[in-house]
Amino acid sequence: MYTAYRREQHTGLAFVLAIAGMSAFTPIFAAGKIADGLLPVIVLVWLRYLGGAMTILGVSVVKRVSLTGGLSPLWKLHVLRACCGIGGLGCSIYAASVLPLADATAIGLTKGIIAIGLAGLILKEIITGKHWIAGAFCAFGALLVVRSTETVGTYDGLAVAGVGAALLGAVFMALETLIIRYISQRENTVTILAYVNVLAACVLTGPVVWLIVNEGISLDSLMLFAWMGPLAIIGQSLNVSAYRRAGAATLAPIYYGTVLLSALFGFAVWGEIPTPIAALGALLIIMGGAVLTLPQSFSIRRRP
Repeated sequence: MYTAYRREQHTGLAFVLAIAGMSAFTPIFAAGKIADGLLPVIVLVWLRYLGGAMTILGVSVVKRVSLTGGLSPLWKLHVLRACCGIGGLGCSIYAASVLPLADATAIGLTKGIIAIGLAGLILKEIITGKHWIAGAFCAFGALLVVRSTETVGTYDGLAVAGVGAALLGAVFMALETLIIRYISQRENTVTILAYVNVLAACVLTGPVVWLIVNEGISLDSLMLFAWMGPLAIIGQSLNVSAYRRAGAATLAPIYYGTVLLSALFGFAVWGEIPTPIAALGALLIIMGGAVLTLPQSFSIRRRP
């Protein structure tokens, strides 16, 4: 019944698709820092999902994909994913607005370790020694990146909240990762994206419209971030395609590469220069991704 949406497992292609998807989401997660207080975080999240809903509905018309053929049998998972998406994006945008971009991204990358464990526990995917070794390299590398950005002995109150938000966002995104992996092999991409974007936009529209009116936020300010929705659809499409070709446990460590993209973006936009420790952390992250490309025979399986 669901084989129409399955694809031959191809780790190399999944890697390329995942990298492209990460590149699309890098400026979205940095939206809070880009806005610099111009718009509240919840408004940025709403703009991303509202724009995404409008974009994917337009795509469904062009591709003639019917979205009115009845309620999806996986609608509960779509609702859960929309909630996880809102929570993950909101936490990530807030964290990046009060922490250095690479710092917030690296902390959020704990989602990889969480996703690996949940993939084995919930999806019953085989977790091999290769996955754990890659995860360890990437996790330690991310930790070095975080440590390199600390300019004082302890975080101040606002930054502590940012660290907490980044960790909470990691939990939301790990859960969303597993849901994407499950539904991506059972429904077409347009349907998957339409559900999450429309549901999230509907959930947020009421409170956000009230906030916009109450705070007197101008239409010009809102339009400055209209790019978030279409860009997110591109990133989501690439991510869905990646998860159709590789397991969640395999892709989780690869997504540690977001810290490299964030570092490059931070340097290009705000002149943030990685320290030697951050560079070492980035190298470990790359090594973690390289471990995943080694032959399967290298994997150390746990004895039953």
